[in-house]
Amino acid sequence: MTYVAITEFETRLQWKREYGARLSGDRAPAIPLAGQPDELEGQWNPETLLVGAVEGRTLVAFLEQARSLGVEVLFYQSSAVARRVDGPDGLPHYTDLIVRPHVAVRTEDDAALVRRVFEALPERCFPSSVLRITPRIEPIIDTWDEQHEEALEEDLLHEQPWCRLRGERAAGYEP
Repeated sequence: MTYVAITEFETRLQWKREYGARLSGDRAPAIPLAGQPDELEGQWNPETLLVGAVEGRTLVAFLEQARSLGVEVLFYQSSAVARRVDGPDGLPHYTDLIVRPHVAVRTEDDAALVRRVFEALPERCFPSSVLRITPRIEPIIDTWDEQHEEALEEDLLHEQPWCRLRGERAAGYEP
């Protein structure tokens, strides 16, 4: 019998006009999100979150491997950069995604082990092992009358989250 672990990750996104939104999840506080990389200063955008996710997954995968090998990690810091090209067909793609970890360990033997861990990570680590899928998009489309629009405007004025889902529709806004 083969054992397969399945873990689900769920987020919610609430649009806040123009290109702004709030991204939330079950295990973390909501963060402001900008839709365009050069819009809404001080907010994360999806592209930067992807780079940060790869950088964070690199750290976690590295620490798992280092611990399994008995390597004591004394220091870890990294930076990451991705280059996106908007092609002539209008479809963006990434040409590079580079993570640059800076690690300190106690011995040269540990340093050699760490080098081997990092050599193996790109094939075993996010995004290489995860982003081999095309997202499936399952929209729910509603038409709202003026009453629903007014209620939404009121919620936005008072920062009420209308995105709590019950079943497949926004709670309190059943047409």
